[in-house]
Amino acid sequence: MDEALAEIRFDHQRYGYWQRVEIRESVDDLCAAVQLGIARPGSGANGGSGMGITANTVIDVLIGDELVTTVRPDDNRRRVDPTSHGINFHARSLGRELVDCQYSKTLSGLKLSEIVKRLCATFKVPVKIEADTPVVPNFSMQCEVPANALINAVRAANLLLYPRPDGGLVLTSPTDAPPVATLQYGMHFQVYEVIDEYKLRFSDYVIKTFDYSSDVAIKGAIKDNGITFFRPMHIVADRHSNGLGGCERRATLERNRRQARAHRIELEVPGWRYQGADEKWHPWSINTQVRVIIPEEDIDGVFLIGERTFRMDDKHGRVTLLQVMDRSAFMGEEKKKSKRGAGVRGKVHKK
Repeated sequence: MDEALAEIRFDHQRYGYWQRVEIRESVDDLCAAVQLGIARPGSGANGGSGMGITANTVIDVLIGDELVTTVRPDDNRRRVDPTSHGINFHARSLGRELVDCQYSKTLSGLKLSEIVKRLCATFKVPVKIEADTPVVPNFSMQCEVPANALINAVRAANLLLYPRPDGGLVLTSPTDAPPVATLQYGMHFQVYEVIDEYKLRFSDYVIKTFDYSSDVAIKGAIKDNGITFFRPMHIVADRHSNGLGGCERRATLERNRRQARAHRIELEVPGWRYQGADEKWHPWSINTQVRVIIPEEDIDGVFLIGERTFRMDDKHGRVTLLQVMDRSAFMGEEKKKSKRGAGVRGKVHKK
């Protein structure tokens, strides 16, 4: 059984043995989120110093001895009473400044990768480029959140931008590498959730924009034949991604992504790590693939991990929540027909 500890390190100090742990990452977010908590007997006030964390402290978060994220604190709460003291620590990785801040920037005729690098450099966020990217004719933000502009442009290019262990970001494609592990219900996990989120889907997708060079309004439209009532989604193609594809293509991508993401599986896997082909233990990571076998649901396929949460508490011990979806949820490809029916939602516990 994997008994790795969650630990934070900063300024030559180490803190482990947390009683409550939650470390979440998603390919749809630019920063990882960390929540840690502990309660101990005694006042523990330390003259009001706490752990010595300030707003500027950069903190390494490790599972075992492997770095999983690098964060700055959002808040650090100490609760003290006559007989005990508790600490609740919340933090996010270095990309949080792209999420929280509003900024103005105009760039023209640059590749998407160069735009990402320049914005990340402004906010001192490390970035790794692992994909060839198209040219964006015009990229402009006026007092806007950088994360929104970047995510729109990246999605239009069928790429992903998500956090790395060093706290920075990686711009890459959805992985097509072989699965890192096989997880079978009843053997490797005892709890799963099959989610059909119908509210993500719409009957009609309409993308609108305006070509100022030719003074012409442009529109692309496509239907989701699985929604038989009128439920439209009209989108104005923003200036961050307008040059990355025609409106028809963008409408198709939007429909296909939403169809794929509306059906997903969440696995509750014991421990925080898996044993790889090298026989070493590795923390579960987003944008990796895993084979999932659930005979009761007629599921046996390879899925991409889109979201991963390490969690620990007194009730459940160490578990990893893996949200897995078909790779087309990230590529905008046509969803393959499944033998499975409409699907259900609910936790299933092995008896």
